[in-house]
Amino acid sequence: MPLLVTLTYAFGVGLAALAGVLAAPVMQVSPLMGQNLIITVFAVVVIGGMGSILGSIFTGLGLGVFEGLTKVFYPEASATVVFVAMVCVLLVRPAGLFGKEA
Repeated sequence: MPLLVTLTYAFGVGLAALAGVLAAPVMQVSPLMGQNLIITVFAVVVIGGMGSILGSIFTGLGLGVFEGLTKVFYPEASATVVFVAMVCVLLVRPAGLFGKEA
């Protein structure tokens, strides 16, 4: 089991390195790269349900479409639509969409 965890971690690090190499020619490389995405990713995990990979996948796809449509029709609200969705979901299901109630 520790070997599997180590290999999974190594694979994740490799994917992060590959993403950095692919992003370097397009974006300015800095230590704060991706900082604007951290809060959105947090919202995706919370809405999907803590510990639910399937919930994070579906929520990420859904929020991406939702935020994209908001940018098309009402660009001023696109920065806050993720948080409004998070508040609405947490009021109805405090554990997230796919989370298990404690």
